[in-house]
Amino acid sequence: MKKVMVPSTGNIFRRNRKGTVLVIFMISLAMLSMTAAAMVRVTLLQRSMVRNNELRIQSEWLFQSAVAKASSELKSDSEYDGEEWNIAAESLGQPFAAVAKISIKPVDGKTNERQTSIIVIYRPENAERATVSRSVTISL
Repeated sequence: MKKVMVPSTGNIFRRNRKGTVLVIFMISLAMLSMTAAAMVRVTLLQRSMVRNNELRIQSEWLFQSAVAKASSELKSDSEYDGEEWNIAAESLGQPFAAVAKISIKPVDGKTNERQTSIIVIYRPENAERATVSRSVTISL
C-alpha cells in the first residue's frame, strides 16, 4: 500500500496569513500616503491664503498713503491733477515695488472739493499681485 501525502492544513493557513498581513500593510500604507498628500495640499492652500491676505493688506495701506499724498499735493497746488506714483521696494521695506495711479477731477458745483480716483497695484511686475481701486472726495 502506498501512502498518500496530504499537506498539513497548518502550512496553508500560515501562508494565507502572511499574504493577508501583506495586503493589510499595503492598504494601510496607501491610506497613510493619501492622508499625507491631503495634509500637504491643505498646508499649501493655507499658505496661499495667508500670502493673498498679506498682499491685500499691504495694498490697503498703500491706498491710504496715496490718498494722503494726493491730499498733500492738492493743498500745496490746487492745479494738481494726479500722477503715476512709483513706490520703490526699499521704501516699503518689502521685496516688491508698487504703483499708485492718482487722477483728480473737480467736483461739479463745489470749488473746494476734488474727486480723486486711485488705483494701487502692489507687485505690478508679478502675476500674483493685489489691486485696490477706489474714489474719494478730498476737501481743500
